Amino acid sequence: MARDNTALERGLLPDLALRGEGFTTAFHYAPGRAHTLLGGDFCDVVRGEDGSVHVVMGDVSGHGAAEAALGVHLRLAWHTAVLCGQSQLEQLRLLERILTDERAREETYATVVSLVLPPHRRSLRLVSAGHPGFLHRHRGNVRWAEPRPALPLGLFPGQGDWRESELALSDGDGVVLFTDGLYEGPTSQGRLGEEGLLRLAARLAHLETQAFVDALVHGASSLAAPFGGLRDDVAVLHLACEGPGVRAG
Repeated sequence: MARDNTALERGLLPDLALRGEGFTTAFHYAPGRAHTLLGGDFCDVVRGEDGSVHVVMGDVSGHGAAEAALGVHLRLAWHTAVLCGQSQLEQLRLLERILTDERAREETYATVVSLVLPPHRRSLRLVSAGHPGFLHRHRGNVRWAEPRPALPLGLFPGQGDWRESELALSDGDGVVLFTDGLYEGPTSQGRLGEEGLLRLAARLAHLETQAFVDALVHGASSLAAPFGGLRDDVAVLHLACEGPGVRAG
């Protein structure tokens, strides 16, 4: 039975590797619950027929099996919505409807951020529903980028004030999305926090994508280890642009 459950959970995990030229991905996913492969955090990547890349990162509140199942529902719904050509705002409205229909407790909500990188790779379109900021890697430096503040999904259904924003990109830039489990772990200073995570990322800015992700998670885990370790789900997804793109004509 345990082997069957593991096979089922592994089958529900997304394939986050991009196939084709222009982008590379690196990722880390670790549920906070023991003896499981799935948590309430979810992420996915879809490459459009026009060469665009669509990315989602989300975090369902709570830490049980019901939250993990809801995360799978939301990821698969997002993936389908992208393939059906829905806009980012339409996707969030759909995900909120699914969340409110499927959640076991009325207080359950989810933070979500979605990105679209057009084929020319000179900018990305971003919509956040209460999700934390992300890291923007640019010419050997790392900075914290904060999405436009907005309500999480399901907190006040139907009142989401989500809006698109845009971030300019250069060749070789990278965007690192994550859930708050990465920086909410206890440390000798209380918790790592956003500023501590940025300082850690700045020391690792010379590393390539997967090495950067691995070192970032290892650093946060090491700081939290003497105080019980990272206790929440942790998801990290690094998307990097590779050289000049083909401009849309």
